Amino acid sequence: MSPNQTSTQTTSDPTSGRGRIVLPVLIAILFLAIALFQAHLKLLWGDEFVTYWIGQQRSFRGIWSALASGADPNPPLMHLLNWASTSLFGSSSIAVRLPSILAVGLALTSLWCLLRRYVAPVYAAAGCLALMTTRGFDYTYDARSYGLLLGFALAALAAWNAANQHAASSSNSTRRYLYLAAMALALACGLSSNYYGVLAFFPIAAGELYRLITTRKLHPGVWLAMFLAALPLLAFRPLIHANLTEFGPHAWNKPQLSMISDSYLVIVEGIIWPVLILFAIWLWKRRSSNPTSLPTELRIAAATLLAYPIIGFALAYPGSAMISPRCVIPVCAGVAIVGVDLLARLTSRRIATGIVLFLFVWVSSRELACALILRQQRHAFLHFRNDVERAAAPGERVLIGDSLVVMPLYWYASPALRQQIVFPIDFAAIHRFEPDDSGEQNLWGGRNGVFPVPIASPAALIPHDAETLLVASPTGWLAQTLTTNGFTLHADDTNPWGDLGGVFTPLAHPATRIYFVTPATPPTIAANSTADAPPAVSSNP
Repeated sequence: MSPNQTSTQTTSDPTSGRGRIVLPVLIAILFLAIALFQAHLKLLWGDEFVTYWIGQQRSFRGIWSALASGADPNPPLMHLLNWASTSLFGSSSIAVRLPSILAVGLALTSLWCLLRRYVAPVYAAAGCLALMTTRGFDYTYDARSYGLLLGFALAALAAWNAANQHAASSSNSTRRYLYLAAMALALACGLSSNYYGVLAFFPIAAGELYRLITTRKLHPGVWLAMFLAALPLLAFRPLIHANLTEFGPHAWNKPQLSMISDSYLVIVEGIIWPVLILFAIWLWKRRSSNPTSLPTELRIAAATLLAYPIIGFALAYPGSAMISPRCVIPVCAGVAIVGVDLLARLTSRRIATGIVLFLFVWVSSRELACALILRQQRHAFLHFRNDVERAAAPGERVLIGDSLVVMPLYWYASPALRQQIVFPIDFAAIHRFEPDDSGEQNLWGGRNGVFPVPIASPAALIPHDAETLLVASPTGWLAQTLTTNGFTLHADDTNPWGDLGGVFTPLAHPATRIYFVTPATPPTIAANSTADAPPAVSSNP
């Protein structure tokens, strides 16, 4: 599209003048309303408590020590930001999740700025709303590193693209260097939030390689900025090695081909189908489609974003690293950028305006449905907590055999129940009965002053002449171990709470129950304990 064409279309577009202000303001209002309301409604879950308690070490040395001990297989930036947020605003669920909220806000801002360089406001709005229809957007209100992955990846891409716009003008060389510095900072921050932040280097490198091949001109500033941004990996090497050693053998998220399909069908969710339809229409009538001004190197970068799940799997598989669909959520931004490119080629701006209105309704309806699910989950968990409070005798130890339940229950329990909760760990039994030990490894790594929940051996906890209260899944390792060793488990109820699970944010493993444990025969659990079981009791101050 020539500059003259762009000017003519912008003048004739009824949304272009007002859209530059109204559309981003409306999107910002919608984003903040969703993020703050859902962050308040949604109960904190196990992985978020890992982030929170490591952040409560309140020093870089303390956070680094917790990560080195295996309390969380992630680099330290999210924990540092969580420390800062909770120091300023307290320990509310919004404060705990504020770094993620700001990061996804950065992602939407970067996407808007990136698209507005080439398309009218209505198309840029469609791209931002398309991103908000994905399940990747749900990590806006989740205190883990995945929202940061999305925010820093898009910030780096937007800064690289802006630097390219100033490459040909010597008068703007200072601004170009500032954009390159911003790109390097965003890449380094993404890498310091999650090791799969390394994937954000690939779209930029792909776009630069295209420019090198077509122009035969090397732009060393971009490559130098990427080199400097990658330097944190040198500091993180000991953490990466320790994490692979500790979590790798029995991780829940070992590399599997299904991760690739889940990334597109689950993380990108429903918006992938309209984009595929647009792509099919463009293939059919591409000769008569409208030209767009997106540069080819940006299209190549967006296509590389689309390939995130494949690239991530290719990196993880050879070294048996842990990976899941949430590690590649910038793929959602790739779908949004490609969708906007296709929409601008195939539709008029009046049609695009109707699509934007539809996307506003889609996002609002989706988040309303999510809110109803989160409300139901909150009601179920608090009912479950009340039943545990009722069943626990004063001063009696309450064994929690579910790694997803223990920290949420500890957080939302009464002070009296907190003093009774103990989390038993026996890795030999876990490996015998369960496919993974990731949750137990987190808690075991943070047993010395990081997580407040006491850790103990089952042999030291089960009295031989009295009942003990147990919260566990009947198919979990602890319930099966106790049954195998002669104990009888009496279910306190038939689980009237409803679903304590949830996509990516479960508060319990399936079928978790409250049990009264009685020794039917002389127990043999102590004789069966193994060398890799923890010591009798490890209670944190």
